[in-house]
Amino acid sequence: MKFSKLYIALLFAAGYVANVEAQVVVPTPGIANNPTQKAKKPAAPQNWEHLSIGKDGVYGIESDKAYKEFPKSKTKKKLIVAIIDSGVDTAHADLKNILWINGKEIKGNGKDDDNNGYIDDIHGWNFLGSADGKNNVVKTNLEADREYLRLRDQYLNVSFDDYRKNPKYAYFRSVVSKSVLGSKEFAVVIVKRLAEENKKLIQEIQEKNPGKVLHMIDYAGYQPTDSMFIYAQSAVMMGVMYKKVPDTTLLAPFIQKFSNDMIASNQKEYLSAKESVTDNRVLMNDDFRANASRYYGNNILSLPHIEHGTHVAGIVAAERNNGIGLDGIADNVLIMAIRAVPDGDEYDKDIANGIRYAVDNGAKIISMSFGKPFSPQKQWVDDAFKYAEQKGVLIVKAAGNDSKNLDVDKTFPDAVFLDGKKAGNVITVGASTPDAKTASFSNYGKTTVDLFAPGTEIYSTIPGSEYKNMQGTSMACPVVSGVAALVWSRFPNLTYLQLKEILLKSVTKVSGTTLLPGAQNPTEVPFSTLSVTGGIVNAYEALKLAKTYK
Repeated sequence: MKFSKLYIALLFAAGYVANVEAQVVVPTPGIANNPTQKAKKPAAPQNWEHLSIGKDGVYGIESDKAYKEFPKSKTKKKLIVAIIDSGVDTAHADLKNILWINGKEIKGNGKDDDNNGYIDDIHGWNFLGSADGKNNVVKTNLEADREYLRLRDQYLNVSFDDYRKNPKYAYFRSVVSKSVLGSKEFAVVIVKRLAEENKKLIQEIQEKNPGKVLHMIDYAGYQPTDSMFIYAQSAVMMGVMYKKVPDTTLLAPFIQKFSNDMIASNQKEYLSAKESVTDNRVLMNDDFRANASRYYGNNILSLPHIEHGTHVAGIVAAERNNGIGLDGIADNVLIMAIRAVPDGDEYDKDIANGIRYAVDNGAKIISMSFGKPFSPQKQWVDDAFKYAEQKGVLIVKAAGNDSKNLDVDKTFPDAVFLDGKKAGNVITVGASTPDAKTASFSNYGKTTVDLFAPGTEIYSTIPGSEYKNMQGTSMACPVVSGVAALVWSRFPNLTYLQLKEILLKSVTKVSGTTLLPGAQNPTEVPFSTLSVTGGIVNAYEALKLAKTYK
């Protein structure tokens, strides 16, 4: 049985461990979960994100209506949208005709014909592979685990009083709380400490009862005053609460076995986690903590684990009116595929260089559906954001799926730089539902999330010329990227600042309430309080507003 939250709550109360959500494993029988089954809501219409509340009864972006009034782009030049993600199926029937092609590069000749630093980058670039293409990173670890491994030797052996009280350890405490490896290693430390405290507690009970043979009844009925004894005793009593341990059980042998079992169970989990936390990026022969070079990787974009990026690309620009699959939101658009997001957390270096690649090769919009709780090399990403802004490029990024308030708890990359200034070219997107509610998983923030967009039951492309529904702010982000591309292609003289202003000013305002994502108890709040605009992106209204700009 895992008593992680209840058990660690006791440690929090003791002030013993701060911000550590270690999964302490107590080896006792468990109770099966039997959650109440909730009735499912009727499915939304397929491709509901294109529809409108007035005509179709769902809070889509009104792109169908937009195309009727604004049917054609005002320029034949196709706008390039860069998808920084896990990769794209470049052979997909609904994507192959809308891919960016680097016309200055000769396919397959093994040369950097355009001298941009990347060999044979026909449709984009893969920042997660070796130069020879033989090693490509698909699965990697979490940033929290990478940070834990970087910092553990400095902090693991500090005193517990210093660890929990000293402000200089606040960052490490936060890392431990989110690191699978760190939380499990600290669980081992905790159960070993509690075993020591139980030995001392038994000694204290014996001193109060000289000459008496102690049994479980003596332990259960004893009321210690020392805070650590209290929590050591509570841990044991919780661990045996579902066992019918006779009062006459000898105390010392039982506690010894109980403690040994706890230590062994947690040690086993820690060792298992340690084996799974490997940095496959070393196969690239590139140091992710050194940014001396931007020119690494290869041109392989279609690999295992590209479903996410392929789905995102289809939302933006799956070929319209070809009679198959779906219609992407934007026409007159080309997709530039940049592979920088593995199965695990992305590396700051790859994201920074991916942004620069997109900007240097003509992208006007960069769609970024990823995020993580730590950003050790954030300055590199900040600098890339600034570079994109200098070049007039709009960045659209997903808010994240942690059901948290980004005004309080950050997810990276974010629009706020290390120096406190804010990027002017970034739009952060939360996920909404067909009935104008906040998706239960979506992050939010009155000052940090700009607007919401459809993000549930979104039908789009997946590898193998297939299609499926997916959900997440990862889907809401490309909806906004698509709307931005649609507007910009109709009004190409807009600046990125004007375009951002138009998208934010033209949202569908939502006057109703929604459940607050992540609240422990169901809490209704005004939808308008969860983002800067209080609304959902609207393609039709954005185009109408753009028409008024000179």
